[in-house]
Order: sequence, then C-alpha cells, then structure tokens
Amino acid sequence: MSMLPDTLGTLFDMSRDPVLGIDGRKVIVYANPAAAALLGARMGEPAEGLIQGHILDEAAEQFIASVRIGDRRANVSVRRVDGMAVCVYSPLRDDPPSSGQARALQDMASQLMTARMAMDALTARLRPESDPALRDAADTLYKQYYLLRRSCLHLTQAAGILHDTLPFLPHVTDLGTVCRELCETVGLLAESRGVGVMFEADFALHLTMADRDLLEQMLANLLSNSLAHCKQGDVIRVELCRQGERFILSVNDPGSGISPEKLARLFNGGDAGLTDPADGAGLGLLIARGIAERHGGTMILESRPGQGTSVRVSIPYRQSESTVMNSPMPRYRSDGMNTVLTELAPLLDKKTFSRRMFD
Repeated sequence: MSMLPDTLGTLFDMSRDPVLGIDGRKVIVYANPAAAALLGARMGEPAEGLIQGHILDEAAEQFIASVRIGDRRANVSVRRVDGMAVCVYSPLRDDPPSSGQARALQDMASQLMTARMAMDALTARLRPESDPALRDAADTLYKQYYLLRRSCLHLTQAAGILHDTLPFLPHVTDLGTVCRELCETVGLLAESRGVGVMFEADFALHLTMADRDLLEQMLANLLSNSLAHCKQGDVIRVELCRQGERFILSVNDPGSGISPEKLARLFNGGDAGLTDPADGAGLGLLIARGIAERHGGTMILESRPGQGTSVRVSIPYRQSESTVMNSPMPRYRSDGMNTVLTELAPLLDKKTFSRRMFD
C-alpha cells in the first residue's frame, strides 16, 4: 500500500515522468503508472535496481542526481518527505549535432589553432611588453582566443557525451594529486576575485583507474561554476575521501546558490550559458556529469538560493593492488594552466591572459 498522502499520490499518478516513493529500508512503497511502465517498478520490491544505494544514502533533504535507465541517461530529483525519499525521474533527450555541425566544430578547432599560432608569432615580433597599449590589445586577443576555445571544446565534448563517443583513456591515477594541483592553480587565479580555494583529502594516495585529462576538465568545470557564484571573501572547499568502494569528490561553495526550478535544466545543459558566459553554469555541468558517468560514477547536486551549492561526484574504486604495483605512475602536468584558463576564461580579467601565464 502506498505511503504517500492521497493528494500527492493523485498528482503523481497523472505524471508522465516515473515517480517512486522509497522508504528507509530502500524498498519501493509507491510507484506511479509511468514508473511501472517505464522502469518495471513494483511496490514492495528493493529499489537499488533502479537507483544506486549511495544516492539513497545521501543525507540532504533535496537534491538532484545523475542516473541511467537501461542505456538512457536521466536525472532523478529527490525530496525527503516524512522519512521517505520521493524520486522523480526525468529522462534526458539526446539532441546530437548533424554531420555538418560536427564538421563545422572540427573546422573551428583547426582555425583556432591557426589563429593562436599567428598571435604567438605576432606578439613575439612586436614585443608588446614594451608598449602598454599593444600589451592591452594582445591580452584582449588571447582572452578572446580562450573564450572561443572554451565554446568549441564544450560543444565537442557535449556531443561526445550524448553519443557515448567521448574519448576515454584510463590509467593508474592518483585522484588526490590531480585535485590538489588543479586547486592550487585555480586558487592562484581566483585571488584576483578575492575568492579562496581549499583542498583536503583523507589519505595521501587515492589510486584508481581514471582518465586524468577528463578528471582535470571535470574539476575545472565545477570550480568555474562555483567561482562564478562566489563573492569576495568566499572560500570554495574541495574534499576527497574514500567511502567503501567509492571515491567521493565534493566541491562546496557558499555562493548565491541555484533555484530548484533551474537545477534540472542546468544538469541537462538546458541553459548552455553561451549567451551569458559569466553565469558560469550550463554545458559545463552537463560535461562534468558526463565525465563522471564515463568513469562509472554519478553526480549529485544540492543547492539553495542564498545558501550555496554542493556538488558530489562518486567514482567507483577500480584497482587491484597487483595492478597498482605493476603499472607505471603517470607524469602529471606542472600546472594544468591551459585547462584552467580555458574553463575560467569568462571570469578572468584580460590581464590574466598575458603570455607569461602560459609560456
């Protein structure tokens, strides 16, 4: 028998999206007709086949998480009511670019590389450091280059995520090293906005099989979103810990927060942020969740207006001790500067893009 109040049960019965009610034992106590038809959900059955246990273990009263329904990606919005988790599934629509659009993106990437080489050659010859006006013009050009590079990269990666074609090259990776180095780089640049970045980890090593470049991209996206919503004096806190067979990476900021009605749209890339890049949220979140899912993980987003935002990425531990001992440790980038400059481009002053920052 359903434990939902009659008014809620009547409302959810009419919903086209699957809705589940799950009690503290992780048992389904309510399933609307859409959940029964699309998910095969039945009251009285365990819920963990439809939603991962670590998502149900979340203590937050209200959040949104990434899940899969068979081979389809979906969002699930969770709200706790009288000790029960009410889960509303929203399957994502995949709107892949046409072959013509894909070719246009490839052409844009090639043209950007050519423009960058031309700018490097020009600034090396003109020596703009001796002319303040020329230095200002060069900084503007470099910032515009990174803004265009960011748009091209985001569109290409979003298409790869929607098609499950995003390149994935896992090797033995220390998540702590990746996070610490990237946080240090972002922290240096965030000082210009009066915002701090702190990183904490529960162990010295967090080894697993992962794609380091994608993880850098994911964390840079999340930090960029947080930085966009923070004010002077705020501190973004990044934490990494191991819980059982999963690593949990958390990015927490005390910024302006996101309204509930906007959460699902942002999680799906519905507000791409291309018309207002300073908004700091959009395709970046879709890409970040896609990278988490590429690693077999999930992303949970909790936010309230005026109270900040918390993003938690759960990545399964995939490494045996023998594999760790017999695998070469990768060389890490010294600063990850190109990744950071690309993701933070809408938020940084043009003076940041002086060539000395990335030479």
